[in-house]
Amino acid sequence: MNGQVTYFYGRALTGQGVKHLYTDIINNEAKMVYLLQGSSGFKVPELLKELGAHYSKQGADVEYFLDPLFENTYEALFVKEPHHTLFLQGISFPNDLNITYPRIKVIPLNECVDVQKFLDNGELLLQLNQTKENYHNKSFEALANAISIHDDWEVETRRYMDWNGLNQQTDELFKDLFGSAFQLKKGKRTHRLLGTLTPEGARDTLQSITKNLERRLFIKGYPGTGKSSMMKKLANEAEAKGYDVQLVWCGLDSNSIDMVIIPELKFCIFDSTEPHVYYPDENRPGDEIFDIAKHCHPTEVEEKNISDIVIKYKSAISDAIRYAKLYAEAERKIREIHDSAIDVKEFEKRTAGLFI
Repeated sequence: MNGQVTYFYGRALTGQGVKHLYTDIINNEAKMVYLLQGSSGFKVPELLKELGAHYSKQGADVEYFLDPLFENTYEALFVKEPHHTLFLQGISFPNDLNITYPRIKVIPLNECVDVQKFLDNGELLLQLNQTKENYHNKSFEALANAISIHDDWEVETRRYMDWNGLNQQTDELFKDLFGSAFQLKKGKRTHRLLGTLTPEGARDTLQSITKNLERRLFIKGYPGTGKSSMMKKLANEAEAKGYDVQLVWCGLDSNSIDMVIIPELKFCIFDSTEPHVYYPDENRPGDEIFDIAKHCHPTEVEEKNISDIVIKYKSAISDAIRYAKLYAEAERKIREIHDSAIDVKEFEKRTAGLFI
């Protein structure tokens, strides 16, 4: 019987820069980390796909982590029980970790590469890297601008929010979920990313993440009206009662939570407004709307201000997407040059031992 397969993003292009969760997985979940270093093309993502299929056939649950720049391309694989092993592409390794970390084993793939082919493409690679860096910076500048505009949006909605009404609704949810129950253990907290901005627009993996959950609450509410704060409060409450909790972070604002999962209750609650608008599935009886918009009543003046802000926000996001697309085009050409320099037989020889 094959194990469960789930898809996440391990890195996100946010208004505060690149946010990734690999440090958290390495520090708190992985017993072993294989760092696939020295090959920066598309050969390693193909290997990760093969490794995932291999361990899934053995019955292990696996998590694929998608590359934010390229559709259906993987940059990491986490094989869960009993292995607890993370396979990570070298270019995605967190800057805040030392490569000599005790549980990290480097798989050196640089000896699979024909250096002369790099030298032959030296001038082109230099130009592509300069182009990539230029569009990389412009994309993040546009994202930072979008977050700033979004903050203005939140100012307009907060002033007409009935916080007492939200608190009462939140308390009722907590009573419904937990009652007086406690788990006779310490709750464990893990972190994931719901999605990210990509060259094709905002993308998320919500359907994959929630496919085995029985109850899904879809939050509907304006920006700045407490969605993320309410979910953080819920996570703290669940953990205090001994439940395991998974916080799923926003792919555009690195400080914001988009989803909380409580696996033992087969439950999740998530922000189902822009840029990831979802509604209950009539074929899933556990789906329901969690409406907090009812506590916010902007005046006509604020509604007009909000409409103007939304136009500016969407324009900034469009700029970020356009630059991300140009960034990805340069990166693709760089990776294709890397792939052309790989000795495939030597690559397969050096990675064969990963298929345990």
